[in-house]
Amino acid sequence: MKSFRALGSGVVAIAALMIALPTAHATPVITVDLGVSAQDFTLIGQGTDNPFGTYINLQGECSSGATATSCLLSGDFTGATPGFTDGTYDLITTYPNGEPLTSISAGPLGDPNENFFNANPPAPGTTMYLDLTENGGPSYEIPIFANGAYDAELFFNFTDPTCGGTSLGDASCSQINVGQIAEATYGSPVTGSVNFYEPTSTVTPEPSSLLLLGTALLSLATFVGYKRS
Repeated sequence: MKSFRALGSGVVAIAALMIALPTAHATPVITVDLGVSAQDFTLIGQGTDNPFGTYINLQGECSSGATATSCLLSGDFTGATPGFTDGTYDLITTYPNGEPLTSISAGPLGDPNENFFNANPPAPGTTMYLDLTENGGPSYEIPIFANGAYDAELFFNFTDPTCGGTSLGDASCSQINVGQIAEATYGSPVTGSVNFYEPTSTVTPEPSSLLLLGTALLSLATFVGYKRS
C-alpha cells in the first residue's frame, strides 16, 4: 500500500505526497518546485469504512473519454538545474473509467493520524506523468507512476482547502470529517516539489496526449501525499 500523509487544519492544510526514488540509479536527482496549480486537487468522501475516512482522489480537473479518464494539474515551476530553471508543468493522471485513485485515512476519527491517509494501489493501466516545458527550452515527460510502479518523489501542499458537496452538519471542515460522508468534498489548489532522475531524452507533447482533458478545464485542486513502500 502506498502511504499518503495529509495534514488538515480546517483552514489551511499541509501535506506531503512522497514517492520514493529507486536507489540503484547513477544519474543525478533533479528537484523542481511546483507553483500554485491552476486546478484543485479534490478528495471526495465515500463514508464506506467509518470511523475511518475513505476518499476518491481527483488530481486536478478530470475529463472522461470512451475508456479512460484523465486529470490535469498545471502551473509554473522553478528549479536550480540548468534546463529546469523555470517554465510550466502539467501533471497528467490517467486511469480506466470507473477505477479512480482512492485512499483511506491512516487512523480512525479521533486518532492522531485521522488527517493522514494511505493510498490504495492504483488500478491496472493507471499512469501519472509530469510534463515540464522550460521557458525557451525543451520539454520533458517525467514518469511518476507507470508500468505499475512509482519512479519519482512528489510532494504537494494545500493552499486554502474548503469543503463542499454533501453537508458536514455541525462537523468542522477537515479531511477526516469529509471522509466520513459520501459525496462531501475537500480541496484547493496546491503547491509542491518533485525529485526525479535526469531524463535521457526530451519530448514534444502531441495535442492528442491532452485530448481527454478537453478545452474548457475548470479550476480544481487539493493537497495530498504518497509514499512508495
